[in-house]
Amino acid sequence: MLRILVFEEPFSVKFRLQGELTAQTASQLSDRWTQVRNTLRERKMILDLGDVVEIDEAGRNVLASLADAGVRFGYAHPNLQVLIEDLASRHGKNGADRRNSSICRVGQMLRSILPSRLHS
Repeated sequence: MLRILVFEEPFSVKFRLQGELTAQTASQLSDRWTQVRNTLRERKMILDLGDVVEIDEAGRNVLASLADAGVRFGYAHPNLQVLIEDLASRHGKNGADRRNSSICRVGQMLRSILPSRLHS
């Protein structure tokens, strides 16, 4: 199950995702993005993944397409931070927090110990 909360603000629109972003739910995010993107105007789109507990390949693909479209990644659960950094670097977007190299080192460590369903 995936729940998408939408917060519209003067300078941004934020989607806060809760639950699982999987093959069964990824189309919900795609559909909601389609509805909102034409209303953005000059506002930035931000994804908050702090309450996402699982992401599979279909979920990764949707996130990659959103990154390609310029969507920024806000907060992500620590278990997902490596995935978000990877998506942001592959798609050339500045949505991942890379303020210092220790975050990257922690991310590499997490990648080695996370369950495969979160980063496969």
